[in-house]
Amino acid sequence: MAIRAVDTHAHLFLKEFEGQWDAVTYRAQQVCQAVLLPNLDAASLPDLLALWQRAPHFYYGMVGLHPTHVKENFHEELAQLRRVLDEHPWVAIGEVGLDLYWDPSTLSWQQEALYIQAEWARQRGLPLSVHFRQALHETLQVLRPLVGQVKGVFHCFTGSYEEARAILDAGFHLGIGGVLTYPKAEPLRQAVRRLPLESLVLETDSPYLAPVPLRGRRNESAYLTYVVKAIAELKGLSEDQVLEGTTQTACKLFGLPWVG
Repeated sequence: MAIRAVDTHAHLFLKEFEGQWDAVTYRAQQVCQAVLLPNLDAASLPDLLALWQRAPHFYYGMVGLHPTHVKENFHEELAQLRRVLDEHPWVAIGEVGLDLYWDPSTLSWQQEALYIQAEWARQRGLPLSVHFRQALHETLQVLRPLVGQVKGVFHCFTGSYEEARAILDAGFHLGIGGVLTYPKAEPLRQAVRRLPLESLVLETDSPYLAPVPLRGRRNESAYLTYVVKAIAELKGLSEDQVLEGTTQTACKLFGLPWVG
């Protein structure tokens, strides 16, 4: 069997895919051996679980509170999510982190929510799926006391080689998606060219950030082929080598079965 990808970050349970889940799942299965579903908040859990149950050996769930969903009632939200931690075989705590792009006024709440959820990950030996939009330094600062005790992926990495090294030095991996193919992403391409393949995992962040030549369309897991091709060209590897390396890393990191 040819090695297939792992999409480590796809919100395929969102309304953008409503009524098309069977077709989207079929297309994803032609490219991927697994797709990981990061949660947003307590309200998104039923839809995530419903999709997971459609293909329980293909989809895998994460549980967490997304930073843009951290509001004044975040302790209540976290309590609801905490209650389901032991009810399902989650593969990660996520999507968690900090976001200074949409609403920096909630930073202190976001920081507290991130640390609480990072403690969940530490206590259960689960990885984190980390969102850090315009907040790399602040995110690393929150996680610094847990360096060596938690691992995971800084998802949707779009930065420079120096920023990548700071994340790797903290014990995390980098999630690489469609932004790699964008014309203005030259610093990211330079970083990927220099970084070891074992530091990278693949992702789409569906339905967002579709790769060139599909930019502007709804993204989905089947479009990972464009990301694989871009990484292979940058690193002078075959697409099979990129698939084997990134899939092995994802399976080890998230405790997924290896079917290569």
